[in-house]
Amino acid sequence: MFWKKWKKKGSRADLDRRREPRREDECTITLTRRDSTGRGGENVLYYGRTKNASPSGLKIDCDVQFPVGTVLSIKLQSPKTRRLIQATGEVKWVTPIGEGQSFEIGLEFVETSIRSIMDLLDHIYKA
Repeated sequence: MFWKKWKKKGSRADLDRRREPRREDECTITLTRRDSTGRGGENVLYYGRTKNASPSGLKIDCDVQFPVGTVLSIKLQSPKTRRLIQATGEVKWVTPIGEGQSFEIGLEFVETSIRSIMDLLDHIYKA
């Protein structure tokens, strides 16, 4: 507990603290918005690219600025395991990149089956 005495609140170390470790990841994913009933809200597919992944969420790059709180259906075809991983994620934060032409988005998994999380873990940690 000694480190807590000298660590400044709001410091970079504090901001980088996560529940689970992140692993660098670069895969193409497809996204669709979910409506308030939890079903697919629209048939429009959006494309993104994962930047890192953990058992609790993804950091992605995308051309679309989804509002915080938006729930998205996610599909990722793992090149490592050859499995199609389907999950649901809620947008937790959005940061513009460069001139605002693309965005970094933090997604937290919600309403995602244990099987999908296990498939994601295989994808993240597969050598």
